[in-house]
Amino acid sequence: MLMVLGWVSAVLSVFVYPFIFGFLGVVSGILASKYQSKAGLPLVVASIALMAVGLMFGNSILDYAMQIFNYMR
Repeated sequence: MLMVLGWVSAVLSVFVYPFIFGFLGVVSGILASKYQSKAGLPLVVASIALMAVGLMFGNSILDYAMQIFNYMR
């Protein structure tokens, strides 16, 4: 459950609220690593990387995604 929450948070950090969802992904990865899961470290790295992408390109990625799904503002 912790890993699913972490990966969903990491992906969401690209689109909305990169600080919040990226931090949640990092914390989930750290907690998973603490409980002997080998997938915790890749989750931490992915959360940090996707949070950085979200901070740099978040608005343009979100605008592009909304155009694809034909969302009118």
